Amino acid sequence: MSEGSGERPLRVAQWVRIRWWNACAYYAVSLAEGLARIGHESFVLAPKGTPAYEEAKTRGLRVPEIGDPGSSRPDEWLRSGRALRRFLEDEAIDVVNVHSGPGHARLSRLRTQLGFRVVRTRGDIRPPRTGSVQRWLYRDGTDHHLVSADFLRAPYDALGVPESRITTLRGGTDLARTDQVDREAARRAVRERLGLSPDQPLIGMIARLSPVKGHDVLLRAMAELRVRHPRAHLVCAGGNAQLTREQLERMAHEIGVGPRVHFVGRVEDPLEWAAALDVAVIASTGSEAICRSAFEYLAVRVPIVASRIHAVGEVLEGDVARLVPPASVIPLADALSGLLANADERVRLAEKGRAHVEEHYSLERFGASAAAVFRQLAQSRPSTGPRRP
Repeated sequence: MSEGSGERPLRVAQWVRIRWWNACAYYAVSLAEGLARIGHESFVLAPKGTPAYEEAKTRGLRVPEIGDPGSSRPDEWLRSGRALRRFLEDEAIDVVNVHSGPGHARLSRLRTQLGFRVVRTRGDIRPPRTGSVQRWLYRDGTDHHLVSADFLRAPYDALGVPESRITTLRGGTDLARTDQVDREAARRAVRERLGLSPDQPLIGMIARLSPVKGHDVLLRAMAELRVRHPRAHLVCAGGNAQLTREQLERMAHEIGVGPRVHFVGRVEDPLEWAAALDVAVIASTGSEAICRSAFEYLAVRVPIVASRIHAVGEVLEGDVARLVPPASVIPLADALSGLLANADERVRLAEKGRAHVEEHYSLERFGASAAAVFRQLAQSRPSTGPRRP
């Protein structure tokens, strides 16, 4: 085991009661996989049928069938609660890492009875509530806190949590998975689907269709590029959210870039679409507490132009991308134009970005960084009887 020579594997469960596949669910399942990769006993506790449950199964992770201990239904709460306790005892769990609010208090109570440690991870832009119960839960009912970006640390002072009990852990991506993508084949296939010539410059963004993702800003930047780069096209992949594909297509036509913009909806192979791009864009005007897309663009060697906002600026530090102020059309257009005009600079940024993600944001490094925190917590836990060897 690479994380600690001669030390027993940790036994860690990720608590993921999240009903949709969002960045927080991705973070939790990826962390479980990162821990497993480096030799730890890693489990995902997610209600059956949820996206996190299905994704963890797909990745070959251990997903115990315990029901839904965070349920509001009394019968399910009791039945699954008993199953949860049996699991924690039988598997001699060292740490439960809680990624969602429902069930947090229940695990905190079990912690005092069974002796495992509770970590609360936040990768959500919304600050935690600061009522008396929440203050107790975060300050006294939780052993340590992980946040996915430095900017998320701010609310913890109001909860009475000292800095020494907060660690920033930004996440990671599976480089073995991204390395399976053939970039040249992806470039050809995507351009063929879009009806473009093989050498057509292609800008792209992969994000849900939501105002916070900045599609309107990117469309206006494309309008600015009409004269400087008349052959450049834009592809936007992502499912409807607060905005619809039809609304954005109408906006593109209204500002005169409709024929050069392609909305393709949610795609099953986002890495292939990412790898096909000449330049990737993160145009967000808010949110971005985890920024999964940045890791993946870096991993497939695509240069990035991004808003300097929240986790984006933290992940893309060190001249590995072109960063612009959020909601700034002209700076975004200028950055895109500069990269489209300079193939050598695109290659330089792409290679520097790949080295950056290899050094800081691989799945194995993600797991090892978490394991270092969990190991320290496990070593300080009280003895509650015999442990697994």
